[in-house]
Amino acid sequence: MLDGPRFPIDPGWIAETPIVASQTLIDLIDRRLADLVGWLRPRLARRDDPAWPLAPAADVLCADIAVVSAPETEAGWDLRWVEMQTFTSLLSTIYTLHRAGAELWPELNDLAFSDTPPHGRDWFEATRRWMAPDPGSILLENAPWTQFTRSDFEAARRWFGLTIVDPKSLRSRSTQLEYCDDDGNWHAVPHVLNRLILHETPGQPELNRLLSSVSPSWNSHPAWYYRIDKGVLPDLPLPQAERCARGDRWRELGLPPEALVAKARHGHSGRSVKLNLDALALDRLETPEDWVVQPRYSPSPLLTARDGAPLYCEIRCLIALDDAGESPWLVARFTRLTRGPMASASTWSGAPGEGTGPLYAPPESD
Repeated sequence: MLDGPRFPIDPGWIAETPIVASQTLIDLIDRRLADLVGWLRPRLARRDDPAWPLAPAADVLCADIAVVSAPETEAGWDLRWVEMQTFTSLLSTIYTLHRAGAELWPELNDLAFSDTPPHGRDWFEATRRWMAPDPGSILLENAPWTQFTRSDFEAARRWFGLTIVDPKSLRSRSTQLEYCDDDGNWHAVPHVLNRLILHETPGQPELNRLLSSVSPSWNSHPAWYYRIDKGVLPDLPLPQAERCARGDRWRELGLPPEALVAKARHGHSGRSVKLNLDALALDRLETPEDWVVQPRYSPSPLLTARDGAPLYCEIRCLIALDDAGESPWLVARFTRLTRGPMASASTWSGAPGEGTGPLYAPPESD
């Protein structure tokens, strides 16, 4: 599929079988996402930000939802928000797995892991226009070939023609962003798919000055990583059982510490999550306003692995936003299956049943 990549997708990342959702699950996901976009719409608009004067409105919303045990419901299960970010993630990998899966199970060609694309386009064309619309588009990441997700970059290069660029190769000429290739030639950059997290990148102050002064179009502009994240959870009008608080206001939830989990706002890949808490640990959180405290939930086993182990599921949804969220389009749903309570690629061990793959809607009835 990827034409001999240097860094092929780790087989331990790949779910063993396709997952087709019930219509009940699809409908519940859709309602949750519609609520989320509605709540966040004012925050997704372009901002007057002196630090980022050329930054556009948010063009993506990535939301993670867990399938949890809910004995009080008729079904016995429900969904809970895990986190959200304005950051595009693993879409090229998911498309690769869909293409590969459809070779083994042709029926998958008739199933959808997205909503209907806008303007009557097919999925690939609509996604390309959103993620890599111009010839010469680049994917920007710090030391990209050392990253845990580097196989996704090769998939992005294969499918969408993106050039993978380290920020050390960038310069500006007036407001034009340029990059230098391996032969020493400079190229204008019309569009950037950003995978860069600025606070994890060497030379951040200089890089901030560079990126804030140029005017390519963007997917996942780096400023948006800090504007919408799990830190918005305390501000959402969630039901009482799901309500969250900032770390310095955890007592307002009225729950004992052992019933809570703390998450750093800007943590990712399952990092900076604190379980098995007590009051002292919560009161000693460093910069508690940068932590979110959430009621713990019990994951509900979605499937059973071939060795009999229960498999738990988080569902990641990638939404393309147009004009600050006025016309959201669900680009992809995909599952992350684990044998433990936390769903993250960094925790996959290659054990039976673990991995990721598209989450398909059921076939349409005749």
